[in-house]
Amino acid sequence: MTTVAAVEPTPAPQATSRPPLAAASPSAAPACGDRFWMALGLSLAAVAVLAKLALLPFPVSTLGEFARWALRLGIVVSPDLAFVAGLTVVCWLASLAWNTWPRAARKAWRGLCLAIFALSAVYAVASIPMYKVTKVPFTVRLLSFVGGPDVMASSVQEYLPPGMVLALVAAPLAVVFAPWAARRRPLQRCVSPLGAKTAAALVVLAAAGGWVCQRYIRAEWTDPNRWERRIAQSPHWVLLSSCLEEVAKDRPFTHSFSFDEIDDTDFRRSKHEPTLPAAPLLPEGKRPKNVILIVLESTGAEYFRVGDAEARYATTPHLDALAAQQGVVFENIYSQAASSCKSLVALSNSVYPRPDWLLIVRDHPAFDVTSLPQVLSSRGYRTCYAHSGYWGWQKRDGFLKDRGVEKLIDAAQHPGEEVNSWGIHDQTMYQDVLDWIDADPQRPFFAVAYTDETHHPYVAQQEHYDFGVDDEEFARYLDSVRAADAKIGWLMDELRKRGLADSTLVAVTADHGESFGQHNQWTHSFGIYEQTVHVPLVLLHGSLADLPRRSAAVGRHIDIAPTLLDLLGIAAPPEWQGASLLRPRDNPRAYFLSVGNEIVLGVRDGRYKYHYYVDTSREELFDLDNDPAEEHDLATAEPRRAAEYRRRLGGWVTYQREFLAKHGVR
Repeated sequence: MTTVAAVEPTPAPQATSRPPLAAASPSAAPACGDRFWMALGLSLAAVAVLAKLALLPFPVSTLGEFARWALRLGIVVSPDLAFVAGLTVVCWLASLAWNTWPRAARKAWRGLCLAIFALSAVYAVASIPMYKVTKVPFTVRLLSFVGGPDVMASSVQEYLPPGMVLALVAAPLAVVFAPWAARRRPLQRCVSPLGAKTAAALVVLAAAGGWVCQRYIRAEWTDPNRWERRIAQSPHWVLLSSCLEEVAKDRPFTHSFSFDEIDDTDFRRSKHEPTLPAAPLLPEGKRPKNVILIVLESTGAEYFRVGDAEARYATTPHLDALAAQQGVVFENIYSQAASSCKSLVALSNSVYPRPDWLLIVRDHPAFDVTSLPQVLSSRGYRTCYAHSGYWGWQKRDGFLKDRGVEKLIDAAQHPGEEVNSWGIHDQTMYQDVLDWIDADPQRPFFAVAYTDETHHPYVAQQEHYDFGVDDEEFARYLDSVRAADAKIGWLMDELRKRGLADSTLVAVTADHGESFGQHNQWTHSFGIYEQTVHVPLVLLHGSLADLPRRSAAVGRHIDIAPTLLDLLGIAAPPEWQGASLLRPRDNPRAYFLSVGNEIVLGVRDGRYKYHYYVDTSREELFDLDNDPAEEHDLATAEPRRAAEYRRRLGGWVTYQREFLAKHGVR
């Protein structure tokens, strides 16, 4: 008989020294949790510092220069550290109630905080290309205004090299795994528990450091366009605070501001002022029959000086020849806004835009001012708006269809032919216009041809022209502008082949300009310096030969539609705010604005140009005759003139709100 020895039961593992959560001492459990929050905060702070390192230039060759660079880094990163400290402390304070929370709630809270910190890390890295494209931190207003980040895909793409893409992935992973790494014994001493005293010290230190840095910025970095001042903001807080501001408004993306004094004499028409010209500008036999309005994307007059022998950049050889034969060149035309959507309304309906972030084309379907296509449709014209981009952006397609445009053509009709996220080649769009004309050439037609290749990131041609510039992006832009001129020359040849050159008036302008570092600004929508709002205008037709070939008078986008009708012998609608550029005007002034992250209002009056920054009441005054680069601000030296223009801007804003309210824009 085999005897089976009794097997002793295996002793249960000894409990660790750490008591269960329910029986934890008042200090033991929070200490472990504090290390979690400290690790999250430190990892996100490291990501924020690295992001600002990528944005801050490093021209350092001596120890003194390094010290100054380190000081600048500390200043520009202080708002980021303050944001991280505040976020960490808020999450930590909320976690103090953990002992009373159910287990599932504690896990959910940690998971939510991990997600918030990870997204913050992604946004810290994503702010690098955003700054490089727009030179300002994003607000929810700007995101709404541009139509979302997907629209900017091709513009941002060139700022996303493999290293940046890797950083976008690595940064959130590093933040998420930082608490886990902090629990490893080698790192426990590096990441101490937060504790109430430590948390209080962090908040006080962040607040004091931020206060000192802001005082330094206001005292020493007085130029608002200085690069260090621009990046000395927390992109997280700028975006978050803008969201809170818009949520608090009765109507998001509007702006309520007023002026102490206003002068609206430029807009209140006298009862005795004639609204129609006394006689036709051209005799009936010489008037053009058809009209093509070419709108170049992002093409400032500085880069497109037709017929100017002293032009700095040779971008217009074809238009130079055409204008010399049959053209009128307007030297001082201003876009009413550094925005494509706002410019579309000024060009099509001859009205000033609303002075905030809302768009008439998208937000006000009841807008009832007669459009240029409606005027011409009532006269038997065929009407077409063609675009190398997408009319569906910001609902422009619905706006145009409801206002007399019979045919809309855009990039959506050419799937697979896109050159970037903005659209297709301009040549394809021009051919679409010609095909539309060919379908019924006997009827008079009005067509808008809206290009896109000159929009950032600029469609470069295979053959590059030497403009003598060192900046690769600027050279690519000038190449695209010169290519735009060549395509206009090709279009004119095609009209000639069809026997339409003598009967077709061609007008060439731009929706707005573009900046390339002037006043530390790039692209558009963020200011009203000359590069952004001063645009070209050229009229081409044989009937113009007897008119003055160049005009230096100040003109506006809203004057273009009345000018085209004037040449056709058609009266402009009485509600239009523009006037024919071919008729004399008393004291012509141009008003304009930009609404990137802040609202800037401006007026051009003869030799003077005035800017008013609504949020800060900062003002600038320039004498363009003596200072075409707008480098010498005269606002302090000439306070009376500045005050006069401030009153006129107040009159413009006040009148325009009343005017638009009467026409379905509230």
